[in-house]
Amino acid sequence: MALQEAMEGFLFSLKAEGRADRTIDYYSDLLRCFLRFAEGNRWPDNIHAIDSGQVRQFLSWVGSRTFEHYAGNGSHLIRKAKSSTAWPYYKALRRFFNWLLGEGLVRSSPVSTIHFKAPPSPPVQPYTVEEVRRFLAVCDLDIKTGARFTGLRNRAMILLFVDSALRRSELATLKVTDMNLENRYVRVLGKGNKVSIVPFSTKTAKAIWIYLMERKSRAKSDHLFLTEEGAPFSIDGIDSWFVRLKKRAGVNSPGGVHRLRHTAALQYLKGARDSFLLQLFLRHESLEMSRRYTKGLKYEEAIEAHRRGASPVEGLGLG
Repeated sequence: MALQEAMEGFLFSLKAEGRADRTIDYYSDLLRCFLRFAEGNRWPDNIHAIDSGQVRQFLSWVGSRTFEHYAGNGSHLIRKAKSSTAWPYYKALRRFFNWLLGEGLVRSSPVSTIHFKAPPSPPVQPYTVEEVRRFLAVCDLDIKTGARFTGLRNRAMILLFVDSALRRSELATLKVTDMNLENRYVRVLGKGNKVSIVPFSTKTAKAIWIYLMERKSRAKSDHLFLTEEGAPFSIDGIDSWFVRLKKRAGVNSPGGVHRLRHTAALQYLKGARDSFLLQLFLRHESLEMSRRYTKGLKYEEAIEAHRRGASPVEGLGLG
């Protein structure tokens, strides 16, 4: 069987399993990179001809290549791949060949003898309370200066992101009918097309209700959050929206809208003090993913303890 034909079969199986379109596109991009590399090196176009040495060659290339980033002023930067860049390619190839093995299309996987160490999880970096307040201040300014729809919508979006720890894709697909303001919960379509019920506070419910009253005159879609033209937000549109809001708020710390989810997770954990409840709140499949936030909270508390009087230098009377 040709490599491209096998990859198409694998992607079709993901679709049949009900995987989200973004997940399928993610695997497609990674595997097609491998396909182009195989074609460029004139490897035999047959899944049985792929061996572990070729997979290692590909992963080595991925981890050592360079990227060009062009800026708006015409300049560009050359950036080398990080050591962790090859990790998602390794995982995609491992899953692909394991699927071939399970389907009886190959007798062994060339990835099975490759032991690739997972990169360490990046530290959880939430936005500070002051930064979130600056986002909301921009929304309030818009409401007061005539951009009422934009300000009310942005305020509701920020509060819902923080209160319910929504992902971009989850917020983008929300419909008006997913909201239950009386009981303060939202029905969310998450990863793997799993439906979850996620709570929010009375303050967030009030912000959404006020936005909905303003939204009526512009509604051209049943999606909850709409652009100024009345169209639903795309995921990329949410990214662009947040970049603009962040710039207006004067927040210069790194990261995008997903950091609001980190903010929500750490704040929830401070109140609940329970990793299992956090797992349910974040809709994580494994407890290990939620433990990242537990570690982040402990680190944050360690810093605060140092500032409150646990400093060894101050305790010893040094300096």
